[in-house]
Amino acid sequence: MFQSHTLRAELKRCLIMATPLIGAQLLQMCNGLVDAVVAGRLGRAELAAGGIGAGIWFFVSLLCVGLMAGLSPTLSELIGHRRRNVVGEVFRQGLWLGVIAGALGSALILLIRANLASTALAPELHPLIADYLLAVCWSMPALAIVMAARNVCEATNLTRPVLWVQLFGLLVNIVVDLTVGLGLFGFPKLGLFGIGLATSAVTVCMALALLHLLRGESFSRYNLFARVDYPKWQHIKPMLMLSLPIFFALVFEAGLFTATAYQSGVLGTLPASAHFIAIGATAFCYMLPLGLSFALTARIGRVHGRGQAESVRLRVFSGVLLTIAMTLITAILLLLFRHQITALYTNDMAVRSLAAQLLLIAVFFQLSDGMQATLLGMLRGFKDTKIPMLINLFAYWMIAFGIGYWLAHHGGWGVHGLWAGLVIGLTVSALLLGWRLRFQVNRFRPDS
Repeated sequence: MFQSHTLRAELKRCLIMATPLIGAQLLQMCNGLVDAVVAGRLGRAELAAGGIGAGIWFFVSLLCVGLMAGLSPTLSELIGHRRRNVVGEVFRQGLWLGVIAGALGSALILLIRANLASTALAPELHPLIADYLLAVCWSMPALAIVMAARNVCEATNLTRPVLWVQLFGLLVNIVVDLTVGLGLFGFPKLGLFGIGLATSAVTVCMALALLHLLRGESFSRYNLFARVDYPKWQHIKPMLMLSLPIFFALVFEAGLFTATAYQSGVLGTLPASAHFIAIGATAFCYMLPLGLSFALTARIGRVHGRGQAESVRLRVFSGVLLTIAMTLITAILLLLFRHQITALYTNDMAVRSLAAQLLLIAVFFQLSDGMQATLLGMLRGFKDTKIPMLINLFAYWMIAFGIGYWLAHHGGWGVHGLWAGLVIGLTVSALLLGWRLRFQVNRFRPDS
């Protein structure tokens, strides 16, 4: 067991690095909250359509987030080996990968939009979702650039720029949502199309701001913008090989939540609206362990690259302790304030009542949901991505979706059944990922 002063010092260092990332994730969720509040003021149908459209955008955005995810552990290992001269070159290749991923994401959103009429969603939602997707699709290339820049900040332990840029993005989102979303201050009222435009405007502004900050003195030692490079497969390939399992793991997880949102839409407008509110609130809580997981990936990646076995164990143990503390806090907050949370979104009492019931279910998966996020982050620090991908596939689609679908459509549980499936699937995922991390820690040796 670690000495208390050593553990306290590690917890402090981890929190110093993770806090800006957690703050940035919370601010990012505030963007979704603002969008949801504006959509709720437009009407019940707009709230449901906005939730489904936002779920589609989030699912497609994982093409950018997932394909860029290998950049952070790659850069962390290079910095751990003190190969700073290579960091800039790898970053520039990461930008090329991001531009390609962003273009594919935009095309995929437009393809989904073109096929909305063939879905089983309520017909009145089709045009509303189509408006949102048309406006939001242009955010994808800029989002990929944001992720590349964020990965540099995480790998270098210089995470404060991420927080300030995300705050700037939130301000942009509020202004655009109020003006062209609700039509205030004399601007045209564009509804969900205006909300989608706000998301695109935010990502473009954030991408430009982060690229500007990376040119600052704090990052000058890495020569990030020393020259313009053409795509080089020898650099892109290892990043892609590391990123693809991460991408699929994210797709399996986000696909589960997107499919759950879709199934709630099949059940009706009321369940879809309540699900949108509840999943938004729980996603807000999820940002704490998710931001922590980004920091843990970089911190474990560095000491793993140096072969420091004891430091690896210390950082893993501190990550688990911090996750338990965070998820207990979020569970208590959801339990105590679930009715007040739903009141922020809508004045529709039927929607608020059902959403509060779903938040009560969410209390039970806070620990497992948060733990699986940080466990995935720590495993990425080991560059272990393939087995976690398979664990996600099994836990989310064979367990969570299978049980949830049956309970919702055959067991008579409705939307409550979908959420019961989430509880079971996330718990299975956390247990299996914990087993995998223990295996990696036990077999790690300084000369491995």
